[in-house]
Amino acid sequence: MTFHSYTGQDYSTLGSAGKISLDQIDSLCTKSFPPCMRQLHKALRDTHHLRHGGRMQYGLFLKGIGLTLEQALQFWKQEFIRGKMDPDKFDKGYSYNIRHSFGKEGKRTDYTPFSCLKIILNNPPGQGDYHGCPFRHSDPELLKQKLQSYKISPGGISQILDLVKGTHYQVACQKYFEITHNNFLYKSSWQDLTHRPQPTSGVDLERLATAAQRNLSLTVFPAENVILLLAATSCLSYYPSLVFICMKNLGYMVDP
Repeated sequence: MTFHSYTGQDYSTLGSAGKISLDQIDSLCTKSFPPCMRQLHKALRDTHHLRHGGRMQYGLFLKGIGLTLEQALQFWKQEFIRGKMDPDKFDKGYSYNIRHSFGKEGKRTDYTPFSCLKIILNNPPGQGDYHGCPFRHSDPELLKQKLQSYKISPGGISQILDLVKGTHYQVACQKYFEITHNNFLYKSSWQDLTHRPQPTSGVDLERLATAAQRNLSLTVFPAENVILLLAATSCLSYYPSLVFICMKNLGYMVDP
């Protein structure tokens, strides 16, 4: 099965620049996480556990939006203990992999969040898994129900499902963001970022910032801005791009 790929500049080498607190995650998830991460977060809160594929996809995402190693260890340990896991078992069986993802163990590779293409193409979820791309891996009827639970309008759901039917999974994710954030990005700048089948030669960040400030009601809130732009650029190859954009060039979020 083929699908249409939309990629942008690779910002993965820039690293994360934001800072968030653990008590922000639940509200930010509902407000601004892309659906793949929102799905993982809900599963974690409901079951107090994720399998390896889910932990990798979600853990690196949280790292990419600014969670520190210490915060990550605390976040995962607290949740797993809620599932009746013994703290010593977590320390022995899970903390190593978290430190490894931050480049503190093994080959000390500083891993970046999964790209959209990796999530779509690699390691499809099986029964009991929650990783992957909802637009690619969900049954259309289940996806429709999920979007309804997110309070997406019938018209918006129809637009998203049409894109999914055409295998435009990344653009469907973009459409979800536009609907839930009232067309957050200035349209021409959004197209510069996401509507190109081939990698772009670069993104004019200054122009993007100027367009955003001209067209939006803005308020300073850098931490949440990280998440907003993370969702906004979920159609790019790498999630950290938005962290760089928002913290280095914008420093704003939409005032709802």
